[in-house]
Amino acid sequence: MKNKEKNYFVNLKKDPSKYYELSRKINSLTKGFDNIKVVFLSNFTLELLEPFIKVELAKRKFKPNISFEPYDQVEQTIYNLDSNIYKKTDAIVIALKIENFFPDIFNELIYSVSKINIRINEVKKRILKIISQIRKNNSYSRIILFNFSFVENDIQGFTSASSKINLNYLLQEVNSYLSTLTKKFSSLFIFDLNKVTQKVGLNNFFDKKLFLLSKMPFSLDGQIEVSDLLSRFISATIKVPKKCLVLDADNTIWGGIIGEDNIDGIKLGEDFPGNIYKTFQRYILSLRKKGVLLALASKNNELDVLKVFKNHQDCLLKKKHFSALEINWNDKATNIKKIAKHLNIGLNSMVFFDDNPAERDLIKKTLPDVNVIEVAKDPLLYEVNIENSEFFDHVFITNDDMKRPQMYAEENKRKNFLKKSSSIDNYIKSLKIILEIGFINKDFIRRCSQLINKTNQFNLTVKRKSEGELDNLIKNESILMWVRAKDKFGDNGLVGVIIAVKKDNIDEWVIENFLLSCRVIGRNIENILLYELVKELKKKKSKFIVGEYIKGEKNLIVKDFYKSQGFKKQKENFWIKSIKDFKEDKLRKFIKVVRK
Repeated sequence: MKNKEKNYFVNLKKDPSKYYELSRKINSLTKGFDNIKVVFLSNFTLELLEPFIKVELAKRKFKPNISFEPYDQVEQTIYNLDSNIYKKTDAIVIALKIENFFPDIFNELIYSVSKINIRINEVKKRILKIISQIRKNNSYSRIILFNFSFVENDIQGFTSASSKINLNYLLQEVNSYLSTLTKKFSSLFIFDLNKVTQKVGLNNFFDKKLFLLSKMPFSLDGQIEVSDLLSRFISATIKVPKKCLVLDADNTIWGGIIGEDNIDGIKLGEDFPGNIYKTFQRYILSLRKKGVLLALASKNNELDVLKVFKNHQDCLLKKKHFSALEINWNDKATNIKKIAKHLNIGLNSMVFFDDNPAERDLIKKTLPDVNVIEVAKDPLLYEVNIENSEFFDHVFITNDDMKRPQMYAEENKRKNFLKKSSSIDNYIKSLKIILEIGFINKDFIRRCSQLINKTNQFNLTVKRKSEGELDNLIKNESILMWVRAKDKFGDNGLVGVIIAVKKDNIDEWVIENFLLSCRVIGRNIENILLYELVKELKKKKSKFIVGEYIKGEKNLIVKDFYKSQGFKKQKENFWIKSIKDFKEDKLRKFIKVVRK
């Protein structure tokens, strides 16, 4: 698209005519856009959403290919193996209108506890059958299931609050069941239509005339809002969230300038406007709880800032909450590079938040890989600015995510310990490393998929895998293994994955994925994980193992890995080694391995 069109695209207002105009140009997108195929199944008319979804997906750098299965033909579609949902598809979206399941809700069911519970169980069984049938024949596509919201008016009236059987009871029962299905099926995600309805407002969300005319229940505003949030949700199931939020201090995490206003003069407290910044700090801590690393890049005297963290009674953020601190008078581009190096993460994993537009402009120009958030002048909008950036969108959060800031703090202790060690061998020996190694199953598939899709440095093939694709490999009897690492400083969590698949030559297995978190590189964990895979191949009487190296943007550190392990070059990008030639790593005696 031309620059003028790109600007129009970025500044798109929620104007239907602009959506329609721009949707016709989406097919011309090429550079910088990823292809995505989405198929919709529903028991109401969804086709009216197409131009809005196309544009909203394109805003998120996707070139969409969208198709709609026939109206109210959900069961017929899932049993038709020639339907689009069984062709190579990135996402299958299922939207079911709950009123279709309960057409007699107001004239019969709300007056009988037993009848409505029977119907609720029927709905649960039907939904389970739909998901099971899709997963039986398609293990790779993401399934995005709308939860339920009544979009028609509640004619139960004032009696609903006093009755055990009301719409809230029904929605809670069914929607709670949907959330349990995400643990049963891989790559199943629940899109919260109920929350979208509340955001828009029921009276504004439902258009009775449009529904009676076309079977589309959403108003025009509702269609745009659903399309926006659904596209954002689809994007979040594919893209990896950013790792680190780099904050400014003055007029960002507190009001005023500490060097001029002193600790008692900055705005931070329970009264307005200080409570704006205190509320923002609570939000920042909530991001940290989800696994976002916090860093500070502030032009200040270090002691002044640290004094606020330590002594200000209303400062919720403390020094311990930051994984990196750069408080000095250097330019912020230099400090951000130092933070990235300290944390061992890429600049493209960092998000910069600073109230000063000159500082933001500097980072945009000098460090274009860093993600810069446009910050409003009004601090009341700070949280909204971060939320609307979509940089930290998660569709699920693992235990390892929540422990990430703690893991980085423990890693700092390891780095200091390494500086005092006389050799790498002594360092590894003194760490008292314990590795747990097991096979990927439904309990590990989500975390392993997340690791595969975000690891860039120690990643031999840079091949990404969805939960569904991992599930498919398991069913095809490939070997999928994970490794967790802990030592005397703490638990690193799940840090590595290795996957081997059998090729046509029954004597050969090829390593499809081999990756390790940058946090544990250099501790010989990769050598041990490789040897544990070889032990499994010996059980299968395999004679050779083949490793592949595919050059990525950041994985040059492993380009000679297979050569260093004694593999011989087979052909371009492929290396081979006889199983019988493998020997256990010399440092294995210092590392305890527990097979799970």
